[in-house]
Amino acid sequence: MSINDVGSATQVLDQYRNDQRPEKKDNELGRNAFLELMVAQLNNQNPLDPMDNQAFVAQLAQFSSVEGIDKLNSTAEAMMSQFNSSSALQASSLVGQSVIVEGNTTGLLLQNGVVSGFTDIPSSASDVTLTIEGRNGEMLEQISLGNRDSGAMSVRWDGYNLMMDGEIVELDYSKLNRQEFYKNEDGELVKDAAGNPIPVPYPAGEYKFKLNASIAGKNEQLDMQMSSRVDSVTMNAGGKVTLNLTGGQRATMDQIQQILDV
Repeated sequence: MSINDVGSATQVLDQYRNDQRPEKKDNELGRNAFLELMVAQLNNQNPLDPMDNQAFVAQLAQFSSVEGIDKLNSTAEAMMSQFNSSSALQASSLVGQSVIVEGNTTGLLLQNGVVSGFTDIPSSASDVTLTIEGRNGEMLEQISLGNRDSGAMSVRWDGYNLMMDGEIVELDYSKLNRQEFYKNEDGELVKDAAGNPIPVPYPAGEYKFKLNASIAGKNEQLDMQMSSRVDSVTMNAGGKVTLNLTGGQRATMDQIQQILDV
């Protein structure tokens, strides 16, 4: 059964409930059928040669085992249903959120939005430089970030301003390659309250972040995993949840490395 994309917890769970009903197998012998067969056997036994007591006790024990297994299966199915429902709710709550997904090296910057990158530096690094590239790999900006200790590192960029690990990076904007400023209808520069021209950020589109750093005396390049927005969620008949990302990419829940607040 194919499942349409959904964007809310209610829709996800409704589809889940419709598709997760177990199908009855024709070759299964339930406890009721087993009991009917045993009673029919007792009713039709030869009174001159009745069933051996030991054999009868063995069948009762077998019936008890069948009943126990049936209850165990029902309990396991209920637990699995609850687990899948929880996964569906968790996935649907990500719709509209930005996530860092393993293997995604291109991020989409939306209008008035933020694109993020994430990497793990293996050991202490010096002369860390962030390179921002366009969709086709053209170099747009190179920004020095100084030295970094080993561990996780995140970068957020709105097309002009930059944050590293949640803190604003003090940039020398005069050294950026992009030097475009807003102008009014008369072609004059629009200035802020301090009299400085207001810069125009990079437009919405796809971007890549790359890091160059000196690690253990060697110059190394580190690719950054880029952020994508979750547009919708799909769940198949087996209960597997797939995140549909902006730009046509797809990811599973276990591929998410970071969930962003914007």
